[in-house]
Amino acid sequence: MYRVAALSRASPALCGHGALARVSAARLARLPQTTPRVSLSTVSAKPVPMLPTKKVPSNSQTFSRRRYTTETPIAMEEEMPLQYGMLYFDNAYPLKMGWWDIRYSLLKPGWKQLERKAKEELVPPENAMPFHFKIGGIEPRLKDGGMFVHFSYVHPSSYTTREALKEIESRCEQHLISHGHYMWFNFQKVRAFLVKGAPFLEDMASRYPNNRIRIEYTGDLNVEGLYTMFRKYGKIMDITPLPIVKDMPKQAIVQYSFMRAATSAKSCLHGAEINGVRLNVTYERTLQGNAIWSWLTNHPRISVPLGGMALAGVSFMVFDPMRVFSMHAKITQLFNLDEYAVLRWLRKETVGRLTRSQDPLQVNGWREREHDEEKLRNWLNVPPESFAIVHGPRGAGKTEMVEFVIKEKKHKVVIRCEELANARSESELLTNLAKQVGYIPLFQFMSTINNMMDVAITATTGQKAGLSATFEGQLKKILDTLTIAIQQTSPTKDMSTFSPEAIMKKIEATVEEKARRATLAKSGLGLSNCPTDASFASSSTQSLDLSRKGATEAKKRREAEERQWVDPDEIPVIIIDGYMSREKGPHAKELWTYLADWAAVLVENHIAHVVFLSNNVSASKPLSKALPNMTFETIVLADATLESALEFVYKYLDRDEYPDLITSVQTIGGRLTDLELFVQKVKSGMGPEEAVHDILSRAVIEVRKNAFDFDSTDGRSLNWTAIQFWTVMKQLVAGESANFDELKIHPVFKNDESSFAALEQAELITIVHKHGRPYGVRPGKPIYRSAFQQILNDIGFAAVMELEAATHLEKEEMVKIGKWESELKDLANLPYRQSGSWWPYSSGGGLPKEVDARVQWLMKKLAESHAKVEKYESEIAGAKKAIANLGLAA
Repeated sequence: MYRVAALSRASPALCGHGALARVSAARLARLPQTTPRVSLSTVSAKPVPMLPTKKVPSNSQTFSRRRYTTETPIAMEEEMPLQYGMLYFDNAYPLKMGWWDIRYSLLKPGWKQLERKAKEELVPPENAMPFHFKIGGIEPRLKDGGMFVHFSYVHPSSYTTREALKEIESRCEQHLISHGHYMWFNFQKVRAFLVKGAPFLEDMASRYPNNRIRIEYTGDLNVEGLYTMFRKYGKIMDITPLPIVKDMPKQAIVQYSFMRAATSAKSCLHGAEINGVRLNVTYERTLQGNAIWSWLTNHPRISVPLGGMALAGVSFMVFDPMRVFSMHAKITQLFNLDEYAVLRWLRKETVGRLTRSQDPLQVNGWREREHDEEKLRNWLNVPPESFAIVHGPRGAGKTEMVEFVIKEKKHKVVIRCEELANARSESELLTNLAKQVGYIPLFQFMSTINNMMDVAITATTGQKAGLSATFEGQLKKILDTLTIAIQQTSPTKDMSTFSPEAIMKKIEATVEEKARRATLAKSGLGLSNCPTDASFASSSTQSLDLSRKGATEAKKRREAEERQWVDPDEIPVIIIDGYMSREKGPHAKELWTYLADWAAVLVENHIAHVVFLSNNVSASKPLSKALPNMTFETIVLADATLESALEFVYKYLDRDEYPDLITSVQTIGGRLTDLELFVQKVKSGMGPEEAVHDILSRAVIEVRKNAFDFDSTDGRSLNWTAIQFWTVMKQLVAGESANFDELKIHPVFKNDESSFAALEQAELITIVHKHGRPYGVRPGKPIYRSAFQQILNDIGFAAVMELEAATHLEKEEMVKIGKWESELKDLANLPYRQSGSWWPYSSGGGLPKEVDARVQWLMKKLAESHAKVEKYESEIAGAKKAIANLGLAA
């Protein structure tokens, strides 16, 4: 607050100027009538200068009046009261709209300048104002955007207080109009109003200006009276009297067109008493947040689509380009430090010298894989037209081989399907996929919020809002965005209408040109000296200018040609590792279907190569549906031979320290993961025999748990019986491989192939195909053969399984015997003649030859089944004896 010293001496309370004026008027009325009163000149439009006055000393202790003497040729003296008033100037400051309004922190250093401007420019000079007008002080009202100017004045008896104040207000208005004061923050004029009441000077943080004010009044006041009082401050949109409440003052709502009109009316009329009616003016508090939320919830058919459109628009304009850029950087390895030669050299020469680099175990160099690697490498050098499928059991080195082949490719994407298939929820699956392909930002939490809003709107309105995003829709969104990013990096992005032959010609031309330029670079000749077109060749007789011109044109020609190149190393490669690793799962079917359809779009438009890695032999079924009438490039990986496995082991182990590892490697087999585990255990300090024993023990536990289902507490059901696997296991231990057809017709399988498919899916066996059909059966892992042998050497377990197998087969034969005996009984009940012959086919004794043949066949079957039963009973007895002996030995 800023006050002038004269104001502080004049009155202790400025708001009491009305009472003070009344006291001064009463004292003036009690003066003797003989005292002459000087009649001051009537104030006109142009102020009349007043005569110089001087203060007459007085013994009175009141501050409400002063004695003035007018120096004239005729000495006259008149006692005039000193009165006070306030003017309100609006538009002196910006309106404060809420706590978030930061404009006042910017204007704070300029408040003093604004107040100085008010004294010097907004308020007329004191010598231009009547009635000894003196400015007492200025009080800014930051929230209301205005300020109060306190003043004192002395009016003659010829003027009433109302007339004097009206004249002062008129002079201020004329001054502002004539000078045209505009404020810089809104380019609007400043207005001045006389304060008729006692303003409520508050700084409550929860109340802010509003264009609606609430009027509380006592007495009779209609809409017309309210209009007359409040119209002065601005254009009124509406006046609404509120219902009368008992024992409460009357109320009305006045709504202005502009907020500054409401602030001026509140500042000038609050606490005023006009014609016996006292007014209390406050801002009408409106909860904008609740109003907006109420409108949104009451109009979901309008607000929900508009909100969805706004969200989709923001996502399309802001977040989708960010996601495409993030995926593009992931494909091109933009932020991968290993892709930059300088950074690789720097890390090698600094950190690499202080730490010992770990050489990862790789399978490149196996003689069995060289043909497969070359086959895949040649396929990647042709235009994208179909899929490549790399089959092989788990741990056969599919991923390592493919990564070794594509390590020189510039653009590649790897999708690990096992992480996706093992996800516990849809959200986790989408999050894992987004991390793998670089889909950032994902905003997965928005899906939960949308689902909650959709449920709430459905519960309130009875109709679905369509906010919830389905799992299929979100998965398709990620894959579609990835397609855009891949298309930006592919040199064949604009060749969807080209034939593979035309693209192949461009690839061949590109490879030839690159080879030619590499040859020229090695020979030391610059490309500018060897243009591709003969028309741009420079002759030794040409001038220097023509040579430079030809070189420039040749450079432009080369750049144009390079834009038409199709470099096979720049065609993106999509690796989908672990495809169909799980056929059953909460989201497996949708995941495999969408991945296949998405990959089909890429190869049909010649955008990228797609390589599927799978250990599931049925992986080609959904791929055939996605890309029908196309032949796939199929590569089947098998386990390494003994020689290749030994080479791999001795690549990481010292041959002099471990000279004889043939037995250990032969037991482990040629499976990459088992060989890596063996090498790691030996490097850690274990002996070869101990490492093999540890690996074999783990394999035995895996077979027992997965094949015979000892741990059945989880309610897991197998698609094969323990007897079926026991039969297969004995066949595999007896030879290198088992005959698939022989096993299929075994009594425990009954010519059903579903059990074999389930065993292969569980990776307990591997079915070998020949000419497109199952041919043989091998162990799921090479080490499983030794594990099977160790399980067979378990006398107790083998006796139990033999007992169960013999009991099962005996029951099957007893069922057959019952069927044969029943048919013989039916034949025996056929009608015979008294002569013993069977009428009408025979006149002598005996049966007809057809019936006799059937009887003989039945009798033969009975004998065979009976012999089998005796054999099974003998096996059951031997198994029980073995179990009993085992118990006695224990």
